[in-house]
Amino acid sequence: MRLYPDTLFGRLMTALLVVVLITGSVVAWLVMREREEVVFWGGESADLVEILASVSQEIAALPPEARPARVQELRQTPIAFGEDSDRQRKRRQFDIAAAVRSYEKQLQRELGRDYQVDVRPAARGSQVAIQVGMRWRGDDGRSSHRSGGSLRRVDPLRQLDVVVGLPDGGQVAYRVPAPLPGQPLPRGIFVQLAILTLVLAVVLFLMARGITRPLSALASSAEAMSRGETTPPLPETGASELKDATRAFNTMHERLQRYMNSRNSLLAAISHDLRTPLTRLRLRSEKIHDPELRERFQHDVDEMNDMLKATLDLFRGMNDDEPMQPVDIMALLRSICVEFAEMGSDIPLSGSAVGVIEAKQTALKRCITNLVANAIAYGGSAAIEVCDGDTLEIRVIDQGPGIPEAQLEKVLEPFYRLDSSRNPETGGSGLGLSIARDIAQAHGGSLVLENGNPEGLVAVLSLPRR
Repeated sequence: MRLYPDTLFGRLMTALLVVVLITGSVVAWLVMREREEVVFWGGESADLVEILASVSQEIAALPPEARPARVQELRQTPIAFGEDSDRQRKRRQFDIAAAVRSYEKQLQRELGRDYQVDVRPAARGSQVAIQVGMRWRGDDGRSSHRSGGSLRRVDPLRQLDVVVGLPDGGQVAYRVPAPLPGQPLPRGIFVQLAILTLVLAVVLFLMARGITRPLSALASSAEAMSRGETTPPLPETGASELKDATRAFNTMHERLQRYMNSRNSLLAAISHDLRTPLTRLRLRSEKIHDPELRERFQHDVDEMNDMLKATLDLFRGMNDDEPMQPVDIMALLRSICVEFAEMGSDIPLSGSAVGVIEAKQTALKRCITNLVANAIAYGGSAAIEVCDGDTLEIRVIDQGPGIPEAQLEKVLEPFYRLDSSRNPETGGSGLGLSIARDIAQAHGGSLVLENGNPEGLVAVLSLPRR
């Protein structure tokens, strides 16, 4: 299964949707990240970080021998700081992991790279850390921090142990209340992002469809033109580049159609002008008294007449206006086998096709008849095999000498004949395979010749199911 579409419309839509989804995801991630730090935008949490940084730097400045006494003093008289009585926030759901990340990030930023910060949830029963907390509301004093004073009772599950590694390798441990969580992230933001994504997807769908619709019409018209169908000029819509491409295509189509009409008129004139003198030559040849000369003259006239007929058949096949219709391919093949059986050639038919196929029935019958007749004429026999799938394959197999690999493609060209590898006495104008290939291409398919194993020739006619 392909994860990336093949069509320009699908790729454009996929790319735009991916951009929208990435943008929405980044916006949501930024909002979540900022909410982890919002508790430090002023208030007690910011004060706590400043206190921890200040006390840690104070202890780091003391001589190593004086540090234990100062730490012991701080353990016995916890640090307290004032709380604004007007600042009351309702307790909300507590995210300990977010608090740990926030404390580590903010305190490390305050202390700098010379200090190491380790924050984790408070361990139960531990009394070796310096207590830092809030005063009771109503206590006097507004100092940023000092020892002494009654501390507000804090739920142990809402406390953190903070270990600060000093530049010389020493450590100071604190126990602090975790920051109060900020306002919960409103669920409406995700609904709004979803609505935004949906609206953008609809807008982008309409924009992408408007861009690619002229290209789809251009491709369909080009495919129809390659099959010889007459299509009306395409409307010049869309972006300027698409209008230019459509205008160029319409001009090319008009010129080709004008050329085809001129060629048909020329062929009609040739057919009328040449057949009349050939008929007169044929009649006048009857007055030649020398039997040998009369026979040679009539042979030349007949050969010219056959060449003219084959040439006209070729051009008529290239400009066939027969409409496409559902064709039962197995019934068509059986009818061909019956016709050749009446002429004394038994054509085995194997395989099967599921359902019908859209085709020009008369032209397709002519194509397969040419292949079978060619196989009988040059290979002595013919057999038909059918293989159905995404592409319908009809194989016409003979038991002849085959064709040299270098000439497998050349024999499909008009008027090209093999005189060494095929029976030179069978005649022919060299147009049967060329006409068959033109009909195959007019159906959007192909005709390929392959040498059999160990001998014979296989003509593979491939017709698309779509």
